[in-house]
Amino acid sequence: MQTNNHIHTTRIEVRYAETDQMGVVHHAVYPVWFELARTDYFRSLGASYLEIEKEGFVSPVLKLEVQYKRPTHYGEFVDIETTLTRKGALHFVFDYKVFVEGTLCSTGSSVHCFLKNGQPTRELPQQVKKIFPE
Repeated sequence: MQTNNHIHTTRIEVRYAETDQMGVVHHAVYPVWFELARTDYFRSLGASYLEIEKEGFVSPVLKLEVQYKRPTHYGEFVDIETTLTRKGALHFVFDYKVFVEGTLCSTGSSVHCFLKNGQPTRELPQQVKKIFPE
């Protein structure tokens, strides 16, 4: 296991379209927020997911977990703290913590691998080597 000590926070304003009739964020929105946080995480380290794809790699989600602790609402700002850990030769785990004004509202994680030419690979894109030098 190889941990990157970088923690990045992404701020998102809850949009009306993300809520139900009671103004509570729908549970299906959290994975979308996590994707935004992942992309922002890479960007904060000088890596670009677009560049990863240009190298011929894709990184599918293999597993996704969300734990809901407190609802979030329209008009709030959520702060998503994101960290990244490499597990073994193929898997990467993003961990997420969603806060509103310092209160933990949900946690989650997503497991990924890299594919090149449709096959799992131990080869790392140049953008990821910036984060986890071999």
